[in-house]
Amino acid sequence: MKRIPLDGSKETHIIFEGNIPGHLDTLNASEQRDLLTKLSNIANKDASPDAYTYEKIGNLDIFKFSKDGRIYSKVVTFVPEINPKYHIIYVLYVDEDHEYDDGKLGRFSQQAQQKLENVTDLESVEDIEAYLEANNSLTSGDLDDLLDR
Repeated sequence: MKRIPLDGSKETHIIFEGNIPGHLDTLNASEQRDLLTKLSNIANKDASPDAYTYEKIGNLDIFKFSKDGRIYSKVVTFVPEINPKYHIIYVLYVDEDHEYDDGKLGRFSQQAQQKLENVTDLESVEDIEAYLEANNSLTSGDLDDLLDR
């Protein structure tokens, strides 16, 4: 049974840069489950997603999803500014063995800044909802479906 928050909590959406298979194809089945479970758990929490950040490097927010697995992302909370209703986690890169390339991190940090600017330029709930739909965002329910919960 899914919990429905009654306190006006914000809804968290996950957007994978590119597509989901591209992020999962280097992971074994257990790592895939760990990654999706981590994102689902964060999306299901009442606190904003940035509260679960493991580490920050430049503009990147990093989540740990296994002993060595890292999700390089950008977290944008409380958007749109005037009527905050959503949190967004952009998954930019998934690293299963924590052996990242410094050059890639710089590029991902620039992408993260661009994502932040794009979404904070949106002014209405309708604009955010259209953006989320256009970018194939996933909710905790979508992630639970992928996990067959």
